[in-house]
Amino acid sequence: MIRANRVRMKKEFDAQSRIGRYGKTGLARIALTPEYNRVRKLVHGWMDAAGLKTRLDAVGNLIGRKEGRVKGLPAVMAGSHLDSQNPGGRFDGPAGVLAALEAVRRIGEMGAAHDHPLEVVAFVGEESACGIVTFGSSVMAGQLGAAGMKSAVHPPTGKSVYEAVRLAGGNPSRVKSCRLPRNSLKAFIELHIEQGPVLEAAGAPIGVINTVVGALRGDIHFEGQTAHSGGQPMDYRRDAAMAAAVFMVEMEGAARRAPESQRMTLTFGMMSARPGWYSIVPGGATISFDLRSKSDKASAAMLGRMKKALGRIQKKRGVRGRLQLLVKYTACPASRGIRRALEWAAGETGHASLTLSSGGIHDACRMAALCPIGMVFVPSVKGLSHTPEEYTRFPDIVAGAEVLTSAILRLAGRRVKA
Repeated sequence: MIRANRVRMKKEFDAQSRIGRYGKTGLARIALTPEYNRVRKLVHGWMDAAGLKTRLDAVGNLIGRKEGRVKGLPAVMAGSHLDSQNPGGRFDGPAGVLAALEAVRRIGEMGAAHDHPLEVVAFVGEESACGIVTFGSSVMAGQLGAAGMKSAVHPPTGKSVYEAVRLAGGNPSRVKSCRLPRNSLKAFIELHIEQGPVLEAAGAPIGVINTVVGALRGDIHFEGQTAHSGGQPMDYRRDAAMAAAVFMVEMEGAARRAPESQRMTLTFGMMSARPGWYSIVPGGATISFDLRSKSDKASAAMLGRMKKALGRIQKKRGVRGRLQLLVKYTACPASRGIRRALEWAAGETGHASLTLSSGGIHDACRMAALCPIGMVFVPSVKGLSHTPEEYTRFPDIVAGAEVLTSAILRLAGRRVKA
């Protein structure tokens, strides 16, 4: 059984946490910025010191490789991302990169034999603060090219993501060179903080993911009639903001009633009323929606309910409504072979595990286009994430790294199926 080097992991974790620090506990380290380049350079140095053969692709993904004893076999890859939300926490992403580095490094230090090569990856731009969700992994999986990069805005610079890559030292014109061949990977595993309360509530240090939820995102626009707040009686109003409010409350109730097996969430994260003043009845309103479920069929049914509710509210409140679907991510099941390897590894290292689904979208979802994928979660205190208050106890990160190490080593054997 291989144990992680806790002292080294803590030293490296603290070092990366100081780059792009936000307040006492957070990070504001957006991809394709000077702060991001600094942390990537730091991790690049650690990979080199570990004896890995490193490469930096044209958009900024960092990969370190340790060859296996059999030539020509596909690699077992593990990793996550180094960028944060704006602001975010210091665990979301970096924990997975550093755990993967420690896993491959310890395998080498112990002289453990493995047939397949091992790779550690630090994806660039997983967070939406970059302008494109799962940017680097989407490029690596061949799901995003130059056109998509040119059409997306990089918020810190106000320029296109394409131009931001160039300014950060990359070569966006060579984006096609970042795509991995389909037969180059045997498996991909991502360690991540849970970003929810389930593991902490259960007292389990390890979560083995069975499915990463799918997501539907879009906007709903309401158009009513602007009027004087005192002069226009309540019964005569065509208040777009109130129509939006009724819609949100009704749909939240429907999402709450969904079966637990669907793992459904519905969030209205952005709301605006126009013209936006105390004494004016809003003539226009726009709300965003983020609908997630581990069942694509359940998501489609819920979207249908939203459209029907919108039709009823239009008639009742005398407004016009329009639902605009902008993004669709399908649910991503984890490989049974990788799940078995992770469950075996948890038992082999003496760490209790729990099976659960992921409510967040991760780089692993994009890598599923290339190879079987799996994810291992470690607990988030109070379930908090995407906030400077995000916290995961370090012993849980170490436990996750040990499970990851054991699972990687098992999957790197020729006879083990992913």
